[in-house]
Amino acid sequence: MSRVTVNYQGIKVGELAVARGGIFFEYAAEFIASGHELSPFHLSLSSGVKARDTAVPTMRLHGLFEDSLPDHWGRRVMTAWFRERGTPEHAVTPLMMLAYVGQRAMGALDYTPELDVSAPGEVTLPDLYTAAAEAEKSGEIDLDVLAQIGSSAGGARPKALLNLPDSGTGPAQAAAVVADGYSSWIVKFDTTRDGTAGPLEEAYARMARAAGVDFPETRLLETKHADGVRRHFAVKRFDREGAERLHHHTLGSLLHAGGGDLDYQTLLRATRRLTKDEREVWRAYRRAVFNVLAGNRDDHAKNHGFIYRNRAWTLGPAYDLTFTSAQQMPERGMAVCGERRRAGLEHLKKLAASESLDAKEAARIIDEVRAALAKWRAFANDAGVPTLTAAEIEAAW
Repeated sequence: MSRVTVNYQGIKVGELAVARGGIFFEYAAEFIASGHELSPFHLSLSSGVKARDTAVPTMRLHGLFEDSLPDHWGRRVMTAWFRERGTPEHAVTPLMMLAYVGQRAMGALDYTPELDVSAPGEVTLPDLYTAAAEAEKSGEIDLDVLAQIGSSAGGARPKALLNLPDSGTGPAQAAAVVADGYSSWIVKFDTTRDGTAGPLEEAYARMARAAGVDFPETRLLETKHADGVRRHFAVKRFDREGAERLHHHTLGSLLHAGGGDLDYQTLLRATRRLTKDEREVWRAYRRAVFNVLAGNRDDHAKNHGFIYRNRAWTLGPAYDLTFTSAQQMPERGMAVCGERRRAGLEHLKKLAASESLDAKEAARIIDEVRAALAKWRAFANDAGVPTLTAAEIEAAW
Protein backbone atom coordinates (compact mmCIF):
# COMPACT_ATOMS: atom_id res chain seq x y z
CA MET A 1 0.00 0.00 0.00
CA SER A 2 1.62 3.24 -1.15
CA ARG A 3 -1.10 5.85 -0.58
CA VAL A 4 -3.77 6.57 2.07
CA THR A 5 -6.38 9.34 2.19
CA VAL A 6 -6.95 11.08 5.53
CA ASN A 7 -10.41 12.45 6.44
CA TYR A 8 -11.70 14.64 9.26
CA GLN A 9 -15.43 14.76 9.99
CA GLY A 10 -16.32 14.04 6.38
CA ILE A 11 -13.74 16.44 4.90
CA LYS A 12 -10.69 15.20 3.01
CA VAL A 13 -7.62 16.35 4.95
CA GLY A 14 -5.05 15.17 2.43
CA GLU A 15 -3.00 12.19 1.36
CA LEU A 16 -0.14 10.20 2.82
CA ALA A 17 2.19 8.51 0.37
CA VAL A 18 5.34 6.42 0.35
CA ALA A 19 7.99 7.68 -2.06
CA ARG A 20 11.77 7.45 -2.30
CA GLY A 21 11.91 5.40 0.89
CA GLY A 22 10.10 8.03 2.97
CA ILE A 23 6.56 8.94 4.02
CA PHE A 24 5.12 12.24 2.82
CA PHE A 25 1.89 14.15 3.37
CA GLU A 26 0.11 16.86 1.42
CA TYR A 27 -2.98 18.78 2.53
CA ALA A 28 -5.96 18.93 0.19
CA ALA A 29 -6.67 22.45 -1.05
CA GLU A 30 -10.23 22.33 0.28
CA PHE A 31 -8.97 21.42 3.75
CA ILE A 32 -6.52 24.31 3.78
CA ALA A 33 -9.46 26.54 2.91
CA SER A 34 -11.43 25.13 5.88
CA GLY A 35 -8.94 26.63 8.33
CA HIS A 36 -8.82 23.62 10.67
CA GLU A 37 -5.37 23.47 12.32
CA LEU A 38 -5.24 19.88 13.59
CA SER A 39 -1.51 19.81 14.42
CA PRO A 40 -0.28 23.40 14.45
CA PHE A 41 3.22 22.90 15.83
CA HIS A 42 4.66 20.43 13.31
CA LEU A 43 2.16 20.10 10.46
CA SER A 44 1.12 23.64 9.66
CA LEU A 45 -1.92 24.17 7.47
CA SER A 46 -0.17 25.11 4.24
CA SER A 47 0.37 23.83 0.73
CA GLY A 48 3.30 21.67 -0.31
CA VAL A 49 4.57 18.17 0.38
CA LYS A 50 5.66 17.57 3.99
CA ALA A 51 8.12 14.81 4.89
CA ARG A 52 7.93 12.74 8.06
CA ASP A 53 10.13 14.04 10.87
CA THR A 54 13.04 11.58 10.90
CA ALA A 55 14.62 13.25 13.95
CA VAL A 56 12.31 11.21 16.22
CA PRO A 57 13.09 7.53 15.49
CA THR A 58 10.18 6.25 17.61
CA MET A 59 7.66 8.01 15.35
CA ARG A 60 6.68 6.16 12.19
CA LEU A 61 4.47 8.93 10.80
CA HIS A 62 3.84 12.64 11.17
CA GLY A 63 2.65 13.25 14.73
CA LEU A 64 -0.92 13.98 13.66
CA PHE A 65 -1.29 10.46 12.24
CA GLU A 66 0.98 8.71 14.75
CA ASP A 67 -1.81 9.06 17.32
CA SER A 68 -4.03 6.80 15.18
CA LEU A 69 -1.63 3.84 15.17
CA PRO A 70 -2.29 0.82 17.40
CA ASP A 71 -0.10 0.70 20.49
CA HIS A 72 1.04 -2.33 22.51
CA TRP A 73 -2.12 -4.47 22.90
CA GLY A 74 -3.73 -3.15 19.72
CA ARG A 75 -0.54 -3.79 17.79
CA ARG A 76 -0.49 -7.41 18.97
CA VAL A 77 -4.03 -7.93 17.68
CA MET A 78 -3.28 -6.14 14.41
CA THR A 79 -0.07 -8.12 13.85
CA ALA A 80 -1.97 -11.39 14.33
CA TRP A 81 -4.60 -10.23 11.82
CA PHE A 82 -1.99 -9.48 9.15
CA ARG A 83 -0.05 -12.67 9.92
CA GLU A 84 -3.17 -14.77 9.40
CA ARG A 85 -3.41 -13.21 5.93
CA GLY A 86 0.18 -13.98 5.02
CA THR A 87 1.88 -10.70 5.93
CA PRO A 88 4.62 -11.03 8.58
CA GLU A 89 5.06 -8.28 11.16
CA HIS A 90 8.18 -6.80 9.56
CA ALA A 91 6.27 -6.28 6.30
CA VAL A 92 3.40 -4.32 7.87
CA THR A 93 3.96 -0.66 6.97
CA PRO A 94 2.58 2.39 8.80
CA LEU A 95 0.18 3.06 5.92
CA MET A 96 -1.10 -0.52 6.12
CA MET A 97 -1.70 0.05 9.83
CA LEU A 98 -3.77 3.16 9.09
CA ALA A 99 -5.83 1.25 6.52
CA TYR A 100 -6.38 -1.47 9.13
CA VAL A 101 -7.60 1.14 11.64
CA GLY A 102 -9.81 2.83 9.01
CA GLN A 103 -12.79 4.46 10.72
CA ARG A 104 -11.97 2.95 14.12
CA ALA A 105 -9.15 5.32 15.11
CA MET A 106 -9.20 7.20 18.38
CA GLY A 107 -10.07 10.84 17.77
CA ALA A 108 -11.74 12.26 14.67
CA LEU A 109 -9.51 11.12 11.80
CA ASP A 110 -10.28 8.17 9.54
CA TYR A 111 -8.41 6.57 6.67
CA THR A 112 -9.26 5.14 3.25
CA PRO A 113 -8.97 2.69 1.65
CA GLU A 114 -10.06 0.73 4.70
CA LEU A 115 -9.19 -2.93 5.15
CA ASP A 116 -12.13 -5.22 5.86
CA VAL A 117 -11.79 -6.12 9.52
CA SER A 118 -15.18 -7.70 10.04
CA ALA A 119 -16.94 -6.95 13.29
CA PRO A 120 -19.05 -9.17 15.48
CA GLY A 121 -22.46 -7.68 16.27
CA GLU A 122 -23.36 -8.05 19.90
CA VAL A 123 -20.54 -9.32 22.08
CA THR A 124 -20.43 -10.73 25.59
CA LEU A 125 -17.96 -9.44 28.13
CA PRO A 126 -17.17 -12.93 29.51
CA ASP A 127 -16.17 -14.10 26.03
CA LEU A 128 -14.03 -11.01 25.51
CA TYR A 129 -12.31 -11.49 28.86
CA THR A 130 -11.68 -15.18 28.14
CA ALA A 131 -10.13 -14.34 24.77
CA ALA A 132 -8.01 -11.56 26.28
CA ALA A 133 -6.83 -13.76 29.16
CA GLU A 134 -5.88 -16.56 26.76
CA ALA A 135 -3.94 -14.07 24.64
CA GLU A 136 -2.03 -12.92 27.71
CA LYS A 137 -1.35 -16.49 28.82
CA SER A 138 -0.45 -18.22 25.57
CA GLY A 139 0.00 -15.43 23.05
CA GLU A 140 -2.79 -16.84 20.89
CA ILE A 141 -5.11 -14.12 19.56
CA ASP A 142 -8.73 -15.11 18.87
CA LEU A 143 -9.29 -12.82 15.90
CA ASP A 144 -12.96 -13.75 15.58
CA VAL A 145 -13.50 -12.05 18.93
CA LEU A 146 -10.73 -9.46 19.25
CA ALA A 147 -9.84 -8.04 15.82
CA GLN A 148 -12.54 -5.41 15.45
CA ILE A 149 -12.78 -4.31 19.05
CA GLY A 150 -9.20 -4.22 20.27
CA SER A 151 -7.12 -2.35 17.75
CA SER A 152 -6.80 1.39 18.14
CA ALA A 153 -6.77 2.28 21.84
CA GLY A 154 -3.32 2.72 23.35
CA GLY A 155 -1.79 1.03 26.37
CA ALA A 156 -0.42 -2.39 27.27
CA ARG A 157 -3.46 -4.00 28.93
CA PRO A 158 -6.04 -5.93 26.87
CA LYS A 159 -8.93 -3.66 26.03
CA ALA A 160 -11.91 -3.24 23.75
CA LEU A 161 -13.69 -0.30 22.17
CA LEU A 162 -17.36 -1.03 22.83
CA ASN A 163 -20.74 0.64 22.83
CA LEU A 164 -22.41 0.08 26.20
CA PRO A 165 -26.06 0.73 27.12
CA ASP A 166 -26.63 3.99 28.97
CA SER A 167 -29.00 2.14 31.32
CA GLY A 168 -26.20 -0.12 32.51
CA THR A 169 -28.08 -3.26 31.45
CA GLY A 170 -28.09 -4.96 28.07
CA PRO A 171 -25.57 -6.41 25.62
CA ALA A 172 -22.39 -4.65 24.56
CA GLN A 173 -22.05 -3.76 20.88
CA ALA A 174 -19.00 -3.55 18.62
CA ALA A 175 -20.58 -1.63 15.74
CA ALA A 176 -18.94 1.53 14.39
CA VAL A 177 -22.29 3.34 14.54
CA VAL A 178 -23.56 4.00 18.07
CA ALA A 179 -27.16 2.89 18.51
CA ASP A 180 -29.76 4.94 20.38
CA GLY A 181 -29.43 4.43 24.11
CA TYR A 182 -25.74 3.51 23.84
CA SER A 183 -22.45 5.38 24.33
CA SER A 184 -18.85 4.65 23.36
CA TRP A 185 -16.57 3.21 26.04
CA ILE A 186 -13.12 1.70 26.48
CA VAL A 187 -13.16 -1.50 28.54
CA LYS A 188 -9.88 -2.69 30.07
CA PHE A 189 -9.92 -6.38 30.90
CA ASP A 190 -8.36 -7.30 34.21
CA THR A 191 -6.17 -10.28 33.39
CA THR A 192 -3.85 -9.74 36.36
CA ARG A 193 -3.25 -12.66 38.69
CA ASP A 194 -4.89 -11.04 41.72
CA GLY A 195 -7.68 -9.27 39.84
CA THR A 196 -7.05 -5.87 41.43
CA ALA A 197 -6.19 -3.76 38.36
CA GLY A 198 -9.80 -2.86 37.55
CA PRO A 199 -10.87 -1.87 41.08
CA LEU A 200 -7.59 0.02 41.56
CA GLU A 201 -8.07 2.14 38.45
CA GLU A 202 -11.69 2.82 39.44
CA ALA A 203 -10.57 3.97 42.89
CA TYR A 204 -8.01 6.30 41.30
CA ALA A 205 -10.63 7.74 38.96
CA ARG A 206 -12.90 8.54 41.91
CA MET A 207 -10.03 10.07 43.87
CA ALA A 208 -8.95 12.14 40.85
CA ARG A 209 -12.45 13.59 40.48
CA ALA A 210 -12.50 14.43 44.19
CA ALA A 211 -9.17 16.21 43.67
CA GLY A 212 -10.70 18.37 40.94
CA VAL A 213 -9.07 16.52 38.05
CA ASP A 214 -11.30 16.27 34.98
CA PHE A 215 -11.96 12.56 34.47
CA PRO A 216 -14.69 10.91 32.34
CA GLU A 217 -17.50 8.72 33.66
CA THR A 218 -16.35 5.24 34.67
CA ARG A 219 -17.85 1.87 35.58
CA LEU A 220 -16.72 -1.47 36.91
CA LEU A 221 -18.12 -4.32 34.80
CA GLU A 222 -18.35 -7.76 36.38
CA THR A 223 -17.89 -11.05 34.57
CA LYS A 224 -18.37 -14.45 36.20
CA HIS A 225 -16.08 -17.38 35.44
CA ALA A 226 -15.28 -20.81 36.79
CA ASP A 227 -12.40 -19.35 38.81
CA GLY A 228 -14.45 -16.49 40.25
CA VAL A 229 -15.61 -12.96 39.46
CA ARG A 230 -13.57 -10.40 37.54
CA ARG A 231 -14.19 -6.65 37.65
CA HIS A 232 -13.09 -4.70 34.59
CA PHE A 233 -12.52 -0.95 34.41
CA ALA A 234 -14.59 0.88 31.79
CA VAL A 235 -14.20 4.56 30.91
CA LYS A 236 -16.50 6.60 28.71
CA ARG A 237 -14.71 7.87 25.61
CA PHE A 238 -14.12 11.61 25.67
CA ASP A 239 -13.38 11.68 21.93
CA ARG A 240 -17.04 10.87 21.24
CA GLU A 241 -20.09 13.07 21.84
CA GLY A 242 -22.98 10.98 20.57
CA ALA A 243 -22.35 10.62 16.85
CA GLU A 244 -19.74 13.40 16.82
CA ARG A 245 -16.07 12.43 16.75
CA LEU A 246 -13.69 14.84 18.49
CA HIS A 247 -10.08 15.35 17.46
CA HIS A 248 -7.60 14.32 20.18
CA HIS A 249 -3.87 14.97 19.88
CA THR A 250 -1.43 13.56 22.45
CA LEU A 251 1.29 15.79 23.86
CA GLY A 252 4.06 13.57 22.53
CA SER A 253 2.73 13.50 18.98
CA LEU A 254 1.86 17.20 19.03
CA LEU A 255 5.46 18.05 19.92
CA HIS A 256 7.11 15.20 17.97
CA ALA A 257 8.74 14.07 21.20
CA GLY A 258 9.65 10.62 22.48
CA GLY A 259 7.86 9.12 25.46
CA GLY A 260 10.55 9.93 28.03
CA ASP A 261 11.75 13.23 26.66
CA LEU A 262 9.39 15.68 28.33
CA ASP A 263 8.93 17.56 31.60
CA TYR A 264 5.76 18.94 33.17
CA GLN A 265 7.15 22.38 32.33
CA THR A 266 6.75 21.35 28.69
CA LEU A 267 3.14 20.30 29.29
CA LEU A 268 2.27 23.63 30.89
CA ARG A 269 4.02 25.61 28.16
CA ALA A 270 2.39 23.60 25.37
CA THR A 271 -1.01 24.04 27.04
CA ARG A 272 -0.52 27.80 27.25
CA ARG A 273 0.68 28.08 23.66
CA LEU A 274 -2.01 25.84 22.17
CA THR A 275 -5.09 26.85 24.17
CA LYS A 276 -4.17 30.47 24.93
CA ASP A 277 -6.17 30.04 28.12
CA GLU A 278 -4.62 30.24 31.60
CA ARG A 279 -7.49 28.19 33.03
CA GLU A 280 -6.25 25.27 30.95
CA VAL A 281 -2.71 25.80 32.26
CA TRP A 282 -4.04 25.51 35.80
CA ARG A 283 -5.85 22.29 34.85
CA ALA A 284 -2.53 20.92 33.63
CA TYR A 285 -0.83 21.97 36.85
CA ARG A 286 -3.50 20.27 38.97
CA ARG A 287 -2.94 17.08 36.99
CA ALA A 288 0.79 17.28 37.65
CA VAL A 289 0.12 17.67 41.37
CA PHE A 290 -2.21 14.67 41.42
CA ASN A 291 0.15 12.42 39.46
CA VAL A 292 3.11 13.24 41.69
CA LEU A 293 1.33 12.99 45.05
CA ALA A 294 -0.76 9.91 44.12
CA GLY A 295 2.15 7.88 42.76
CA ASN A 296 1.03 7.76 39.12
CA ARG A 297 4.49 7.40 37.58
CA ASP A 298 3.28 6.15 34.19
CA ASP A 299 2.52 9.73 33.14
CA HIS A 300 4.43 9.77 29.84
CA ALA A 301 3.80 12.12 26.92
CA LYS A 302 1.11 9.95 25.31
CA ASN A 303 -0.90 9.99 28.53
CA HIS A 304 -1.63 13.70 28.14
CA GLY A 305 -3.57 15.18 25.25
CA PHE A 306 -5.64 18.00 23.84
CA ILE A 307 -9.14 18.19 22.36
CA TYR A 308 -9.95 20.31 19.29
CA ARG A 309 -13.59 21.34 19.03
CA ASN A 310 -15.38 24.35 17.56
CA ARG A 311 -12.02 25.63 16.28
CA ALA A 312 -10.58 25.86 19.79
CA TRP A 313 -8.21 23.71 21.84
CA THR A 314 -8.60 22.57 25.45
CA LEU A 315 -6.61 20.21 27.62
CA GLY A 316 -8.27 16.82 27.28
CA PRO A 317 -9.58 14.89 30.30
CA ALA A 318 -7.14 12.77 32.27
CA TYR A 319 -6.80 9.08 31.49
CA ASP A 320 -4.71 6.06 32.52
CA LEU A 321 -4.41 7.16 36.16
CA THR A 322 -3.34 4.42 38.54
CA PHE A 323 -0.62 3.60 41.04
CA THR A 324 2.81 2.61 39.76
CA SER A 325 5.45 1.65 42.30
CA ALA A 326 9.04 2.87 42.16
CA GLN A 327 10.06 -0.79 41.84
CA GLN A 328 7.95 -1.15 38.70
CA MET A 329 9.04 2.20 37.27
CA PRO A 330 12.05 3.82 38.96
CA GLU A 331 11.73 6.95 36.82
CA ARG A 332 8.39 8.63 36.13
CA GLY A 333 7.32 9.23 32.55
CA MET A 334 7.36 13.03 32.90
CA ALA A 335 10.02 14.82 34.92
CA VAL A 336 9.06 17.62 37.33
CA CYS A 337 11.59 20.41 36.93
CA GLY A 338 14.17 17.82 35.95
CA GLU A 339 13.37 15.30 38.71
CA ARG A 340 12.11 11.85 37.66
CA ARG A 341 12.84 9.60 40.63
CA ARG A 342 11.87 11.55 43.75
CA ALA A 343 9.58 14.35 42.62
CA GLY A 344 7.61 15.85 45.50
CA LEU A 345 6.06 19.01 46.92
CA GLU A 346 9.15 21.17 46.48
CA HIS A 347 9.36 20.25 42.81
CA LEU A 348 5.67 21.05 42.35
CA LYS A 349 6.14 24.47 43.93
CA LYS A 350 9.17 25.04 41.73
CA LEU A 351 7.10 24.01 38.70
CA ALA A 352 4.50 26.68 39.48
CA ALA A 353 7.16 29.34 39.95
CA SER A 354 8.97 28.39 36.75
CA GLU A 355 5.78 28.93 34.74
CA SER A 356 4.81 32.19 36.51
CA LEU A 357 1.83 30.62 38.26
CA ASP A 358 0.55 32.33 41.40
CA ALA A 359 2.09 30.67 44.47
CA LYS A 360 -1.06 31.01 46.60
CA GLU A 361 -3.25 29.42 43.93
CA ALA A 362 -0.70 26.62 43.46
CA ALA A 363 -0.72 26.00 47.23
CA ARG A 364 -4.54 25.90 47.22
CA ILE A 365 -4.53 23.26 44.47
CA ILE A 366 -1.94 21.21 46.34
CA ASP A 367 -4.12 21.35 49.47
CA GLU A 368 -7.22 20.26 47.51
CA VAL A 369 -5.40 17.30 46.00
CA ARG A 370 -3.98 16.28 49.38
CA ALA A 371 -7.49 16.46 50.88
CA ALA A 372 -8.72 14.00 48.25
CA LEU A 373 -5.77 11.69 48.87
CA ALA A 374 -6.63 11.70 52.58
CA LYS A 375 -9.86 9.87 51.63
CA TRP A 376 -8.00 7.18 49.68
CA ARG A 377 -9.03 4.31 51.96
CA ALA A 378 -12.72 5.13 51.39
CA PHE A 379 -12.32 5.30 47.60
CA ALA A 380 -10.36 2.05 47.62
CA ASN A 381 -12.89 0.26 49.81
CA ASP A 382 -15.85 1.41 47.72
CA ALA A 383 -14.16 0.22 44.52
CA GLY A 384 -13.24 -3.17 45.98
CA VAL A 385 -9.48 -2.74 46.37
CA PRO A 386 -8.18 -5.18 49.02
CA THR A 387 -7.40 -3.48 52.34
CA LEU A 388 -3.77 -4.61 52.35
CA THR A 389 -3.22 -3.37 48.79
CA ALA A 390 -4.73 0.02 49.66
CA ALA A 391 -2.49 0.31 52.71
CA GLU A 392 0.64 -0.58 50.73
CA ILE A 393 -0.18 2.03 48.09
CA GLU A 394 -0.78 4.75 50.67
CA ALA A 395 2.51 3.92 52.38
CA ALA A 396 4.34 4.21 49.05
CA TRP A 397 3.16 7.80 48.45
